[in-house]
Amino acid sequence: MLTKALELAAQINHPITAAIFAAVLSLLALIAMSKGKKQPPKIAGGLAAAIFLLGLSPLLANTYLESRGIYHIRIEVLGVDKQPVNDAEITSSAGGEVKKTEAGWEFSIPPQNKPADGIVTFRARKSDDFLAGLTRLELSHDYFPEVVLYLSPMPSSIARGMVEDEFGRPIQGARVWVQGFEETVTTGATGSFHLEAHAADGQQIILIVEKGHETVQSTAIAGKTSEIIMRKSAHSEALR
Repeated sequence: MLTKALELAAQINHPITAAIFAAVLSLLALIAMSKGKKQPPKIAGGLAAAIFLLGLSPLLANTYLESRGIYHIRIEVLGVDKQPVNDAEITSSAGGEVKKTEAGWEFSIPPQNKPADGIVTFRARKSDDFLAGLTRLELSHDYFPEVVLYLSPMPSSIARGMVEDEFGRPIQGARVWVQGFEETVTTGATGSFHLEAHAADGQQIILIVEKGHETVQSTAIAGKTSEIIMRKSAHSEALR
């Protein structure tokens, strides 16, 4: 019975539940010791009271923290596969102190940081995998809320840049596209172009530039301006 009780206690994470469990456990302990008559009544009562007070302590701590108005928000971050992500970057629109826990993150937000409408936005980002997400929470009467934040692929960025010859002159009429995608654009008089990168800001992509009989591949970074150089012959063909 004791083993089963300890297993149940290990699963308790709410202060009120802990207090109720401790009260029941202390009552059972008192009854058991009274029947066994192995302990004097005072000692049995003292042990039962100690068990009850130990279980009551989380509730007392919770009441004390609520009186101070400090919110403790637990956040679990899940990836696109719905599995926990433990190395994301977490921010809060209300600031506050953040600490890493085994189950995710915990934000401590004091009452002076609570927005007028009570809405706080939590953002998570995993830059290496180009994942991001956000969730909103209304701070109300629950000072220990738990939220789940889901990550998803970042929105597609823009690929932009200039196509020039080896002398720095713009090449007009060159076709540009992102490797693996059919969408193409044509450079104007200034040699500039922009099109959907099909990748998030900071991701590496391959741009294909075609003019006449020449095709050039160039590595680029989505969201940043690229400069692509073609041989003089490609520009010369356009002038004929």
